[in-house]
Amino acid sequence: MKKVFMQNTFATVFTIAVLVTFFFGSITSSSAKVGEGKECGHHKGKMFEETDTNADGVISLEENWAKAESRFKKMDTNSDGKVTREEAKSHHTAMREKYMQYHQENTATY
Repeated sequence: MKKVFMQNTFATVFTIAVLVTFFFGSITSSSAKVGEGKECGHHKGKMFEETDTNADGVISLEENWAKAESRFKKMDTNSDGKVTREEAKSHHTAMREKYMQYHQENTATY
C-alpha cells in the first residue's frame, strides 16, 4: 500500500512539474518578440524565416518536414537513408564547433 502511494505521489508530482514547466515556457516564449532586446544567439531570429519558405508568416507541416528532411540529409553523410549514432554525433560535433567559432568571432571582450 505504501509503495503504491509513493508511486502515485511521484507520478502526480512529476506530471505537475512538467505541466508547470510547459506553462511557464509558453508564457515566456509567447510574450517575447524576436528582435526585441538581445539578439537570439547566432541565428539572430532567422530560424523562423528560414523555415517559412513562402514567407506567409506561418510554418506549414510541409515546410517543417522540408526543414527536417534537409537536416536529416546533412547528417546522413553516406547517403544510405539512415543516420547512425556516429553520423549524428559527428554532425552534432560539427555544428557545435561552427557555433563556438561564430561565438568567438562575434563576442566582444571587455
